[in-house]
Amino acid sequence: MSILNIGKNRQVFWDNYLIDTEKTTAFPRLMNPVKKEMCMELGQDAELNSISYPCIVNDGNGYKMYYMPWKKDFSVSLAVLESKDGLTWKRPHLNIFDRPELEENNIVIDNIGDGCFVFYDTNPACPHDEKYKAITLYKMLHPDGETKRSLCCFYSPDGYHFRLSHPMTRFGTFDSLNTAMWDGKRYCCYYRSFHNLPDTDNSAVLTMSEIYHFGGKVVNAATRDIRVMYSDDFVHWSLPELIQFDDGKDYPLYTNNIQIYDRAPEMKIGFPVRYNERKAWTSNELQMKSINHKKDASERVEPRCGLVATDCVFICSRDGKTWHRFNEAFMTPGYEEEHNWIYGDCYLSYGLIDSGKENYYFYTIDRHFSFDVPKALNRHEIRKDGFACYMAGGDEAEIVTKPLVFDGGSLHLNFSTSAYGHIFASVLNENGEQLSEESFEIYGDNIDRTISFADGSDFSRFSGKPIRLKFRMRDAKLFSLKLE
Repeated sequence: MSILNIGKNRQVFWDNYLIDTEKTTAFPRLMNPVKKEMCMELGQDAELNSISYPCIVNDGNGYKMYYMPWKKDFSVSLAVLESKDGLTWKRPHLNIFDRPELEENNIVIDNIGDGCFVFYDTNPACPHDEKYKAITLYKMLHPDGETKRSLCCFYSPDGYHFRLSHPMTRFGTFDSLNTAMWDGKRYCCYYRSFHNLPDTDNSAVLTMSEIYHFGGKVVNAATRDIRVMYSDDFVHWSLPELIQFDDGKDYPLYTNNIQIYDRAPEMKIGFPVRYNERKAWTSNELQMKSINHKKDASERVEPRCGLVATDCVFICSRDGKTWHRFNEAFMTPGYEEEHNWIYGDCYLSYGLIDSGKENYYFYTIDRHFSFDVPKALNRHEIRKDGFACYMAGGDEAEIVTKPLVFDGGSLHLNFSTSAYGHIFASVLNENGEQLSEESFEIYGDNIDRTISFADGSDFSRFSGKPIRLKFRMRDAKLFSLKLE
């Protein structure tokens, strides 16, 4: 077994990267967010019809949340909210675009296509007037002289005044949230396409027109997927590649919400929406409190829309191509109410807001397909590093790591136990033989507990040497560790 060099990097317990699965008896568990309060209602003009894809940007001067209101004729714009703390949001009165039906408006791009996403570019070489980038499905002139529907880029210096720049790619469909980021070395872009189309293999690179040439029914019966492409300059892009999952399953995914996890930047995380379409109305739908809105969606949009339900899963990756996926839902529509269990539930906002405490904030804009009613901006919380964990139940279990080398002297754990529960940490050699006494008893609930041995000594004597870590646990969850 090769030795992992983890340096001083935070290690999360979301996958098996650190885990010797043959020696570990604790088990992985997906965690779930907690729904908090409704921050505001959005009910201005097109917002009453439908809203898609909230996206949070932090440029160091506060937070902007971009979102897409849809008119009844399916024309769409990009609007923005602002907040200093993630708790109170307000609508800035920009009036960049003249909208006679609105005395004041917060629109930053008008008349765009689907799947619009905004990010703040952290590439040190990025020009100031391109620091904000928006990417969206759009129809524009290509270098060959033809006007085509593509994934296109807008630039802005301030996040309010955007200018159309260039097409990025035609290969895909782009009618879901498209995401992009600077990963410290290059730009990555994740977006939607389809596979399992007739007479094509799953890795086929097809344009939007080639995909929809099959016809709506055929395309809808295919599998919605996620593709990735790369660029050094945000202008010239590689051909897209289908991302892979380690669970051996193949089911439709809608939005991807892929982003770099700041507390462990070698990790990318995502919260793709899972698309589930029933094929016929049954007495189950007829008993749902949202039945009138489901029927309305079928009549106003497409017949399938009332029979679709969406939830959300959690995925993570270390290389951005192969992903670990939990197949139980990270978020569900919740207990049946008038406006849920319909297409558009669990569209998580892109980006996490640091509460300054133990939690991150994120949001949903709910009532997606409840027409003619204000949409609810709801806040949710998740523990830092707390998307998943390794845990022990009421009987003792152990985590044993693969051989590793670290830098530093102190071990920090993000963990929780019950009052009955405990964790003890110790050090083994590569062969699994005990090298140290156990730590003091660890219990409680903390995102940064410094661990030492029972005699008060720290871990510094093992720095730079191949070791394993062992955690003996009871009724406990371990989310992450860091040696520094």
